[in-house]
Amino acid sequence: MLDHKMFLNMIFSGSRRVIEHRDELNTINVFPVPDGDTGSNLSHLMRTILQDTYISDDASEAMTSLKQAALRGSRGNSGMIFSQFFIHIANSMSNSTIASTHDFILMCETAADKTYDSVMAPEEGTVLTVMREWIQAMKQTTGAQSSILSLICQSLPHVYQSLESTMGKMEAVSGRKVVDSGAKGFVYFLEGLVHPQDDMEIVHNNIHSLSLEDHSFSKESMLAFRYCTEFMIQGCSDTTKIKESAARLGNSVVIAGDEQLMKIHLHTNEPHTVVEMLTYFGTVTFQKVEDMQRQYESLHERKSSIAIVIDSACDLPEDFMDQHQIFLLPATIEMDQSPYLDKVTLKPENFYDRLDIAEEAPKTSQPGLEQIIRTYEQLAGQYDHILSIHVSKELSGTYESCKLAASQVNPEKITVLNTKTLSGAYGLLIHRVAEELEKGATLDELIKLTEDLTAKTEILVSVPTLKHMIRGGRVTPLQGKIATLLKMKPIVSVDKHGKSKLFGKTFFRNSNLKKMFRMIGHLDKTQIIDQYVVLHANDPEKAALCEREMLTLTGKHPLYTSNVSPVIGAHAGKGSVSVAMLFNKPKYERSK
Repeated sequence: MLDHKMFLNMIFSGSRRVIEHRDELNTINVFPVPDGDTGSNLSHLMRTILQDTYISDDASEAMTSLKQAALRGSRGNSGMIFSQFFIHIANSMSNSTIASTHDFILMCETAADKTYDSVMAPEEGTVLTVMREWIQAMKQTTGAQSSILSLICQSLPHVYQSLESTMGKMEAVSGRKVVDSGAKGFVYFLEGLVHPQDDMEIVHNNIHSLSLEDHSFSKESMLAFRYCTEFMIQGCSDTTKIKESAARLGNSVVIAGDEQLMKIHLHTNEPHTVVEMLTYFGTVTFQKVEDMQRQYESLHERKSSIAIVIDSACDLPEDFMDQHQIFLLPATIEMDQSPYLDKVTLKPENFYDRLDIAEEAPKTSQPGLEQIIRTYEQLAGQYDHILSIHVSKELSGTYESCKLAASQVNPEKITVLNTKTLSGAYGLLIHRVAEELEKGATLDELIKLTEDLTAKTEILVSVPTLKHMIRGGRVTPLQGKIATLLKMKPIVSVDKHGKSKLFGKTFFRNSNLKKMFRMIGHLDKTQIIDQYVVLHANDPEKAALCEREMLTLTGKHPLYTSNVSPVIGAHAGKGSVSVAMLFNKPKYERSK
């Protein structure tokens, strides 16, 4: 007989065994893409289960906590598959005790079948195959077994053979003679169920020493889609329609959960389009997007031993970030009761129209600590050092969160810097730092360069109204009230400490722009503008006007012109335009 308390303790033991082998599972990860994170994803799931599942006398209550933890902690293709298996096991255990080996096999078979059905295009030779063949092995030995533990023990030799057979599949997929990483994780889990204290060794330990660098991969052939996405959705139970819709936008579709809460996994090139599609089915309550291209590059095509990390308040062209392999931590923007990832699942092109009609002001927040830690942990294993450069700490909590994350991950290997600016000025700074890194600058040189450039940047923003900045706390209520009463059209900047300041005020928008250019003209006479960029909040006509005026003033074209990120535009408002400049001298030396 197996009650829910005994079974949860078995699951905890299996989870700990998977966590012990995280690095090995990362090393042999080649399917569905060789991004080296299956072990990390499975370990995250198992840690969440260990932390958030609690054993109580009420079986339904305990199993509900397991279901919620499994759904919350699921990440990546294999993590989603494991999660779905746990969820259906929990459903079976919620109201009954497993009285016989026959009942146990039936429970596992039902869970495996539902897990198989949750995958849009199941691949044989993966964890799904091993899961099903494990159940067949138990069916063949059940007659001679009197206990569930002995049943699982006797099935393990067959499971090892099943795992070995995945090697042929992986060799056909990648040319590497390795077993499937997710399948091996499942075998470790089964071992942990019945041998919590033993240091068992399973087949193919000779594979452990192989490195992803031992085999060449073509990025184009291995990454049909760039982003690994996961979304939680409430209010929808029609998995068939969601799978069909998701399959049109990518591959590796897996759906976990039940009628109360559902999680969708998908590889796609259009995370923002996926979110728009899912909103037709229910309320999207959680979003996670990982850039598999950048993960692949960090494993196979590193251009430097130093990784540059920025946040989405930095306005840089995407092609430049790709060229220099810059890693992005997106801020979160909450609109219409759903959280979006800045620049990833919420693009500038569709944000500003929504901003105009939104009943409530969008809420912005810095990248979550868990997200930052996950990024740092991944990069710390691939790079000699991480240079994490962020928006002014006076305007966002991102810098402090990154400092905290660095202290928890590896403070000797991670340097976190405060730019004391934002948007285009932040972009100009990173642009120069990335170029110098490509030329071979050392870490110390890059740190000093960042500090020097921080003092040489200036940004002027012409905003049509202060209402968004007041709502977002970027301008004091008193300043905002006076400007609103007088119907002023302000020019906003940041001071040398990185705080917002009203740099100039006029009563008409055209006068506002003219004054901004007069101020720039004065600055250009006292200091040399080395480079500048033009930013706009979905107003390309005003951006073109700025380009013409700046060309007349400086004789130079902008380094680039860009639609400002939603996390910035949420405070500046649609129609805002800005010019960010990099001078040849620190700005505090300029005459006032």
